[in-house]
Amino acid sequence: MRNLLLSIFLGLSLILTFNQTQAENVNDQIQISILTCSPGQEIYSLFGHSAIRVQDKIRNQDLVFNYGIFNFRTPNFYMKFVRGKLKYNLGIDYYSDFKANYERSGQGMVEQELNLSEISKHKLLKALWKNGRPENRYYYYDFLYKNCSTLIRDIIKKEVVEDVQFYQASQKSDNSFRDLLNLRLNSSPWIYTGIHLVLGEPCDIIASNYQEMFLPEMLKFGFDKTAIAGNKIVQRENIVLKETIKTTSTAWYVHPLFIFGLLALIGLLFTLSSLKNKKRFILLDLLLFGLSSLLGFVFLFLWFFTDHQSMGPNWNLLWAMPIHLPLLRILFKKTTKTWVKTYFKYNSIFLLILIAAWPILPQSLPYTILPFVILLLVRSIYNAKRS
Repeated sequence: MRNLLLSIFLGLSLILTFNQTQAENVNDQIQISILTCSPGQEIYSLFGHSAIRVQDKIRNQDLVFNYGIFNFRTPNFYMKFVRGKLKYNLGIDYYSDFKANYERSGQGMVEQELNLSEISKHKLLKALWKNGRPENRYYYYDFLYKNCSTLIRDIIKKEVVEDVQFYQASQKSDNSFRDLLNLRLNSSPWIYTGIHLVLGEPCDIIASNYQEMFLPEMLKFGFDKTAIAGNKIVQRENIVLKETIKTTSTAWYVHPLFIFGLLALIGLLFTLSSLKNKKRFILLDLLLFGLSSLLGFVFLFLWFFTDHQSMGPNWNLLWAMPIHLPLLRILFKKTTKTWVKTYFKYNSIFLLILIAAWPILPQSLPYTILPFVILLLVRSIYNAKRS
């Protein structure tokens, strides 16, 4: 009896040892990595890209799970994009094809191999395949809170069974969302101007270390400092592709600050001519105040009629006043009524205060548009004073 029990014990020990060894071998055969791609030249690739790579040597698969897929052929594509109604989806592609696309574009690629247990890999893979099903793969994109980077961050946090410790995740960083965007936008002044015109005050909230990872490069940086079960979650980093894109700076003579400054100077010269020759240049005012009020309606539309969380409130409405548009025909008639002069008087005071407070407003307004606002002030003063 004693020998029988000893034999059973030894047999069970061998089975457990074999199963443990087999599990370790299986674990060695599957590798999950985060891919971080450097910024490209297209607007949609300006901030780079993130994806998950899964190498499964057992099934001879090397796949990329990519949350950044959208279809340009979607009906009413641009309107849906503007309104936040455009559906992005999780695409599953061969790694070789994914890599080839970025190699052709000249973008760089870095791979971070993750140190995950067998259970965590299995659970994460199961969740990725589930998300890849036709009924689950679509989601509504949000610029700051739901994109190719945040979904990777969140699914790893949710599915990995070990305690994933993001470095001081809830602590506020030194940067707002807008500051982080400027890391890439400062080299593209026209895109900087456009994006900062439409993005409202929510972008000026100071991001936490966890929230910073909405950008691919910050996701990579965040995982570099992330621990799992007391160890670093990134066990190895590989440079897959070196960036070959040659970035060129915007020439000074096509920089928005110069263009708007030149327009403001021309407007000032027209105003001086108006004072000297008694010519009103009504077309200048119609274009100037008409354009600013049209922009105001765009900002209002993005704030109230879209699903984007970062579009409002938008303090650019302080100079892009929609109220000008319905009053244009009255404001610029040949005979000037007293209330029209009063209207422009108070508009001048308001714009003067706005320009003085420009650096300290709760929302950071684009400096490139400032000459245009100054021209609005000049023409408001002129219309308040003219006879």
